Amino acid sequence: MSVLSPEVEAIVESGEFATLDLIRFDLPGKTVGYHRGGRPFTYNGLKYLPNRYLEAGDINSSVGVAVTTRTIVFSNIPVADPEDAVAQIEQYDYPNSPVIITHLAGVPATNEVVGILVSNIYEIDRISYNDDALDAKGSGLLTLTIDLQPPGRSARGQTLVKRSKAEQQFDNDATDTGFEYVATVGTIPEEWGQVSR
Repeated sequence: MSVLSPEVEAIVESGEFATLDLIRFDLPGKTVGYHRGGRPFTYNGLKYLPNRYLEAGDINSSVGVAVTTRTIVFSNIPVADPEDAVAQIEQYDYPNSPVIITHLAGVPATNEVVGILVSNIYEIDRISYNDDALDAKGSGLLTLTIDLQPPGRSARGQTLVKRSKAEQQFDNDATDTGFEYVATVGTIPEEWGQVSR
């Protein structure tokens, strides 16, 4: 059974299609997108900024309970553009922020987008900076590497980060209230199960 739309499936079957890789960050208070094209590109109402998103990076997985992680790489850090949130990512509370990587299929001759090939949701695990060579003016640039993990407590295992009740319900059961008292259990005794009085 195919999960592709009929239009995307038809263009894939034809063997002649172009792909466009988009990456969207939903940082606290700011949503920003990037792609590897040469000019800004608007998709689903969000303007994706060009030329910064270098590569989708490696996907690492293993047999057993380890989760599949992904690394993405950005160039030219820092930049002066105030809309470029990745260049100023340290100003945001970025850990566990959602990141959506989408691969679009389109018509090569016209660049018309037909639909989505695949889309993956991750969360930011950690970031690191690597020194690059000097630019034409002699200024040093950095490459920003962002390590991603699948969303959800069950995928990451123990993180020692308080998760929301909504995420607990997503991971387990829609009626799960196990996280309802997380903020208080360290200081206030909570009664669980049957209590005899």
